Amino acid sequence: MRPRTGTRVRTGRVTGLRRARWATTVVFSLHGAVFASWAARIPAVRDLLGMGTGTLGIVLAMPALGALAGSQAGGKLVDVAGSRRIGAIAPTLLCFALGLIAAEHTTVSLSAGLLLLGAADGATAVAMNAQAAAVQEGYGRSVFNGMHAVRSLGAVAGGLGGAALAALNVPLTAQFLATAAVLAALALPSGRFLLPGVTGTARTERLSPGRVRATVVLLALLTFLAALVEDAPASWSGVYLSQLGAAGGIAAAGYAVFSAGEVASRVFADRMVNRFGWPWVIRTGATVVCVVLAVTLLIGNVAVTLAALVVAGAGISVAFPGALAAAGTIPGSAAGTAMGQVNFAGNVGWLVVSPMIGGLSSVSSLPAALAVLPVSAAGIALLAFATGRHARSRVPAVR
Repeated sequence: MRPRTGTRVRTGRVTGLRRARWATTVVFSLHGAVFASWAARIPAVRDLLGMGTGTLGIVLAMPALGALAGSQAGGKLVDVAGSRRIGAIAPTLLCFALGLIAAEHTTVSLSAGLLLLGAADGATAVAMNAQAAAVQEGYGRSVFNGMHAVRSLGAVAGGLGGAALAALNVPLTAQFLATAAVLAALALPSGRFLLPGVTGTARTERLSPGRVRATVVLLALLTFLAALVEDAPASWSGVYLSQLGAAGGIAAAGYAVFSAGEVASRVFADRMVNRFGWPWVIRTGATVVCVVLAVTLLIGNVAVTLAALVVAGAGISVAFPGALAAAGTIPGSAAGTAMGQVNFAGNVGWLVVSPMIGGLSSVSSLPAALAVLPVSAAGIALLAFATGRHARSRVPAVR
């Protein structure tokens, strides 16, 4: 007996969603791997081109500047061409930009290549998060955090792979070309399984332009603050731990334990979001981060700081995915543009946090400057309501 037409449609829809989820997950993982592969070989590139510290600092700002433009352009392109098309093209361009680094033998050409890498990175981030929003809507339950956890694991794999190749004295040209080729081979087939739209119902409901703008502004501000808390440990945890008397290896582990807390939390956070909703999970996590970091800065102990970094990573991990998930499902808005603006705000935060803390510490002290982090976490807790401001009813979940 043949299955009913409705059953065949339902089965096809479920299969399509599952394929789209895996394809989007692949894009998240390679997004993390590409930049980590480059970052692992920065010292070798610096030595090859003979760059001083000042020149290196300028060159390393290029990806962030490119990402600012890429996130804005990516949002517009997603609205015009669809997240499926941009989600297929942008990751491939990202891999191509990584491969181009192999041919860049001057500071000027490297800067131009890193601008392209950053732009492709920003566009890919918008497209993959738009796809994650579409997949999440189809499932009727949160899957965003798991995808961001995979991105972090991709970054770990890319960084370890780059370090291993460096230890084996693999030439830079060979590494970048080989890594780009392998990741492009993963990106190309993934594009055909992505979903055709941003979200299934985002354009069927209407809100006043003022309410839409207000929501996007709130989400962008939340993301900016989350970027401050997320990126500061990468640049300053080692310096702070060293000031507290930690040995070199222990001080260097600061960002690693923060990242471990982030990944561990994101693996399980979707269950919490499905039960309590984005605002509650983000508010609770940010409140814990605020209290823990404030107390830790007052105590000034190495062991306490390391433990606090794990907790801070876990607590802040849901803020960025939550803001993007909310931006991708604002009824009646151009969801791609909204996600581009939210992602842009995050890139601004990542760009300014290191010079901000450095400047504040130069006129006061590093612990005083790091007080920006618990204050930012408190702001996130206050803004968490924006992630559920226009939440729609769930559709039946796909298992």
